[in-house]
Amino acid sequence: MKYKKGDIVLVQSAAGKAIPKFHVKLLKKTVVNSSKGATIDWPGYTAWEATPIYQKEVDMLRKEWQISFQRANEDLTFVNEEDIIKKITN
Repeated sequence: MKYKKGDIVLVQSAAGKAIPKFHVKLLKKTVVNSSKGATIDWPGYTAWEATPIYQKEVDMLRKEWQISFQRANEDLTFVNEEDIIKKITN
C-alpha cells in the first residue's frame, strides 16, 4: 500500500508485539536504497517521521511501557513502513 504525508496509520512497535499498537500521523518519508559495503551488504528501507495523535495512547505508552512520549501531535517518532499495520480511514 502506498502511504502519503498526512495519512493516519496504526503501527506496531518494532520493539516487540507486547507493546500495544498505536496511531500516528505520517509527516515525512525517508527512502534508503540498499548498498554494498566492504564486508556486508546493507538492506534498504522505507520509514516515516511521524507523530502520535491520541493523548490517551501517549499516556498509556509512557506510564505502562516507559516510552518517552509526552504530548500527542508534538512528539516525533520514526516508523518503519513494515511496522505499519493499516491506514485509518475516516
